[in-house]
Amino acid sequence: MSTKFARSTKLNILYNHQDIKEILNKHLISWTYTDNLSGEIDDLNIELEDTEALWLGDWFPSKGSLIQATIEKLNLENSSFKQQIGKFEVDTINGRESVISIMALATSEKSSLRGEEKSKAWEKVKLKSVFTEIAKRNVMKLVWQSSDNPTKDRIEQDNETDLAFIYRLCKDEGLCLKIANNSIVILNEEDYEKQEAKYYIRRKSKETDLIKVIERSFSSTLTDTYKACKVTHTVKKKTISATFTPKKQPKTGRVLNVKQEVKSQAEALRIAKKKLREKNKEATTVTLKVYSLVALYAGMTFNLVEFGKLNGKYIASKVVHNDSSTTLYLRRCLEGY
Repeated sequence: MSTKFARSTKLNILYNHQDIKEILNKHLISWTYTDNLSGEIDDLNIELEDTEALWLGDWFPSKGSLIQATIEKLNLENSSFKQQIGKFEVDTINGRESVISIMALATSEKSSLRGEEKSKAWEKVKLKSVFTEIAKRNVMKLVWQSSDNPTKDRIEQDNETDLAFIYRLCKDEGLCLKIANNSIVILNEEDYEKQEAKYYIRRKSKETDLIKVIERSFSSTLTDTYKACKVTHTVKKKTISATFTPKKQPKTGRVLNVKQEVKSQAEALRIAKKKLREKNKEATTVTLKVYSLVALYAGMTFNLVEFGKLNGKYIASKVVHNDSSTTLYLRRCLEGY
């Protein structure tokens, strides 16, 4: 392995604002941090040796306790870099024999985001305004990273948790939802994909590469992909419809037909584009286990080179870090929608 790459990766933790690095290192068996782009809450899993029953006794972690975590990577030249991975709250504690497992989530159980069903309706409202209200009532911050902010005639939350409700809104509008650092993050994957690729990744890595591939796999499929999407809405014998067909369409004859309330042909076209993107975005995926001396996050884009027909620009839908490596779950960026 090149001297450029990490010889070890450490997890540094503040537990309820106290540095427990020395204690943790004596008992730590393994750890995994999962960074999701959308739809799932980021999590940190820690496995600890407990032959003396210290963690089972006085050190037993309290549910709801705050964990602030940093990944530190060291190389053979004794240089290092740190990657802040955020704040988590202890959610689940499991034990077997002399091992304690702690799962912490990047969301606040102290809020009612996940645990309480609610009902409310909004009339003639901007989508962002609804999310702002949800964030405030959960004492969270809203980070709006989408160029879209449609006005809706009516939005209704009907006996749903806030998390289920905002996830449904995002899915209907083709937006992505991420919960991290006590924030509700709304983003548009299309905006992310348009960004210039941060790094390139070579199939057979060279010593000068910042990201070195250890293992690789891929999948390319036409299953559940479509060449176009048609959105239709009929009310009082009047039909509004629009069909979106990308310039670079999959080699399939299927058309996705969606019935959804829209007020104009422009809105129908916007929804058609979003729905087609949702269906087709997983057509080509690549999974790479890598060594890296640069910070890697979900939502970053990369250029894959020397991968033959798989060459091109990809976005990370999920990044999993542990003490030995990082795994990138990539999907090919869509062009034109």
